[in-house]
Amino acid sequence: MAYSGHGMLSKEYDYYLSTYSVNFDKPEENGLPYDELESLLDSIPARKKLMLIDACHSGEVDKEDLITLNASSDSLIKGLKPVAYKKEGHLGLKNSFELMQSLFVNVGKSTGATIISAAAGTQFALERNDLKNGVFTYSILEAMNKYPTLKISELKKIVGERVEELTKGLQKPTSRNETIAVDWNVW
Repeated sequence: MAYSGHGMLSKEYDYYLSTYSVNFDKPEENGLPYDELESLLDSIPARKKLMLIDACHSGEVDKEDLITLNASSDSLIKGLKPVAYKKEGHLGLKNSFELMQSLFVNVGKSTGATIISAAAGTQFALERNDLKNGVFTYSILEAMNKYPTLKISELKKIVGERVEELTKGLQKPTSRNETIAVDWNVW
C-alpha cells in the first residue's frame, strides 16, 4: 500500500493524511486519520505487508514535547506550520512508546506489516522539480529500476541513504517493522 500526498498534524498533534476536501487548518475535518490506514493494514490477512508513506510528519512524534513553529523561511512549506521539539534531543519514553503503538502497527499483533515513511515526525517530505517527484518516491523508483530484487532491509537502507543524500540531511526516512527476523523480498 502506498500513499503520496500531504501529511498534517492537528493542533493536538494527531496525524492525518490529506484528502481532496481536507481542511488544512483543521485536518480532522475531512482528513484521513492514520488510524484508519492502520486498521485497513491490520485487516489484510497477508503476512508480508508493506506500507509506504510519502508525506510530511509521517514518522513518530512525542506529543508532549512538540511545539508549533510560527514562521519559516522555507518556501517548500506553502503555508503549513512546522513543528519541533521543545527540548533539543529529548524524547519521553512513555509517550514515545504509546505513540509508536498507536501510530504504527502494534508489534504484538503479529500482522507482518512494515511501514516506511518519508520523514521524521517533525520533518517535511521534500519535493524537487528536477526529480519530478517527492524525494522519497523518487528514491524508491530509482531503487526499483536499479536492483532486480530487494529485501525490506535493503530497501530501507538504500532509500534512507539516498533521501538523506538528495536533501543534504534535511529529510530522514523512518521505518517500523514487526520483527527484524522477517526480511522478505519486496520485488
